[in-house]
Amino acid sequence: MGEQMRHLALTGISKESINDLAKKRVRTFELRSAHNIPIVFEAHVGDELFVTDASRQDVAIGTTGVLARLRDKTITMQKVRHRVGDFYEERELMSARVQLELREPTCRLRAIEDEGPGKILAVETSEVCHYEGR
Repeated sequence: MGEQMRHLALTGISKESINDLAKKRVRTFELRSAHNIPIVFEAHVGDELFVTDASRQDVAIGTTGVLARLRDKTITMQKVRHRVGDFYEERELMSARVQLELREPTCRLRAIEDEGPGKILAVETSEVCHYEGR
């Protein structure tokens, strides 16, 4: 069986986007989900991240995904104005842009360390061997 590793996890990424990463090997993602922003803050360029289409609430032992190396990251704040009647409200939205490079096309979760909403989600993974049952 493959070597076990600990990674930060990006969750709720569309299956189409993950498949595109697997096909092209490098892809940039625009993340706006409040559960993924703390992961980007914590991650360093060069780190390997676990990327899955499972929502954060649905991540469990056995969840599969891909491993990708963080090549670049940018966090931005954007001011958005909304009209409410005769007034304008201004809000700030945070987003993160990450460029990922595929490292391992399939891996499975062996352990989960969830620090709760607004905090990091770290997972322990191991490669899925082709002969291993799913």
